[in-house]
Amino acid sequence: MRRLISTAFYLFRYGILSATLIVIGGFLMATFAAGAGAGEPIRQHAAAGMVLAALLLPALLLPRAKTRRRTASRRRKKPGPRPRPRSSPRSKPSPASCPRDGLAFEQWVADKMEAHGWRVDVTAGSGDQGLDIIARRDGRKIGVQCKRYDGPVGNKAVQEAFSGRAFHRVDAAVVITTGHYTPSAKALSRKTGVHLLHVKDIPRMRRLV
Repeated sequence: MRRLISTAFYLFRYGILSATLIVIGGFLMATFAAGAGAGEPIRQHAAAGMVLAALLLPALLLPRAKTRRRTASRRRKKPGPRPRPRSSPRSKPSPASCPRDGLAFEQWVADKMEAHGWRVDVTAGSGDQGLDIIARRDGRKIGVQCKRYDGPVGNKAVQEAFSGRAFHRVDAAVVITTGHYTPSAKALSRKTGVHLLHVKDIPRMRRLV
């Protein structure tokens, strides 16, 4: 609609300017002929002036029209904001992108591990015996205890992972969290051999465990 209005306004202005130039051109040519005392009728000079004005009119308007077209073309080609890339399963894990629900967080960790080459099984809720995920890769089987914490993770998580390692007969036990570990949990992990990881460690878990 805006383009239609702009075109109509341009044509209207073109018509007004055309009529003005033709009248002025005819008047000037008639005046010149009368002042010079030419033998030809004044009407012929007036007609010649109108024709000349009509011929000059496109030359005056076309450059401006071309400039407008170039400006409009540049506006159309102006790049807009780039779309944000969507997160994929292989994108670097971040605590901000983790679900806050415990069960949803366990599935989120399982999906991230699977995207990085692990074959995973999520254990059955309250009957997991200390491990939420059983993962396999390169002939090894590990168990993962998931803790969706914003604060510190203490000894209990390490004890659960340690007992789950014996129950599920896995090669290694891991606690993975969005928070951090207490000094006591770190000391117990060194004694029990339980690995303490952050969600950001998922891409390199194969080398860490």
